[in-house]
Amino acid sequence: MDIDLDIDGLNRKYGLENDLVFDLHPNGLVRANVQTNQCAGEFFLQGAHVTRYQPASQTHPVLFMSQQALYIPGKALRGGIPICFPWFNSHPSDPSLPAHGWARTSVWNLVQTQKVDGQIEVALGLAKDGFDLIYRISMGETLKVALEVRNAADVPLDYEIALHTYLSLGSIENVSIAGDLENCEHYDQLTQKLHEPEKQRIRFVQETDRIYYGQASRIVLDDPAWQRSIQIDSLGSQATVVWNPWIDKSKRMADFGDLEYLQMCCIETANVRQKSVRLAPGQTHTTTAEFQVQNTVTTNIR
Repeated sequence: MDIDLDIDGLNRKYGLENDLVFDLHPNGLVRANVQTNQCAGEFFLQGAHVTRYQPASQTHPVLFMSQQALYIPGKALRGGIPICFPWFNSHPSDPSLPAHGWARTSVWNLVQTQKVDGQIEVALGLAKDGFDLIYRISMGETLKVALEVRNAADVPLDYEIALHTYLSLGSIENVSIAGDLENCEHYDQLTQKLHEPEKQRIRFVQETDRIYYGQASRIVLDDPAWQRSIQIDSLGSQATVVWNPWIDKSKRMADFGDLEYLQMCCIETANVRQKSVRLAPGQTHTTTAEFQVQNTVTTNIR
């Protein structure tokens, strides 16, 4: 797709009547709006960045977006699902390069849009530095995102990937995370210490920045304040990042509200650090995350 294509042209080629409509954000970024009888959603071509998803059955959004997010060309958005690729956090050898790589600030090309069984399915593409990327977004009764990475170079390539998902919460003080992470060791990025599996739910009482190593095929975020849980099913992931900036770091971030840490946490489907991916020429790897909301009248907290 020619990124200079006008909005009318985008809607003619890729729009799906009223279910998928493209427009321009007031700051000039190309935005896609999803509105079906199953859900409402939004994503931007910059970063292939999903910024909103809410099933029709729910009164609260699944994804968190900061009220201070900066919608500026070339600037990562604070919230939703940024794609950290091809490195996570600082570049391993060149600290002058942008944190979390170039995928979340690059303008992606539309490849395909379609409606299947009531779901909106979108494929976006990006090619850079020997990588051919296809990012698939499916919005319906669940939200599913998948990054397919192909090595288009003639030498092996290494990369890190994190689907840096910000989840919207009723109250950080009451949430807990259960599921496969209970059986995974984790590296605390704040203390730089590796910990054995804790065999218990994760709760937030301070700044949290952990990398859990191992396959966590199912994670459940329990949010009693909103009487719901968010189930996260993943494929092609050998690491999970759990993050909340808490009080002091929230105040240091210009694009994040001082008290917004109370309404969010990140659970990131990933392959990072010791679980980075190496691809031989022509080889492909896909990392997938699917989010499903379930109502809970009572919660079984242990």
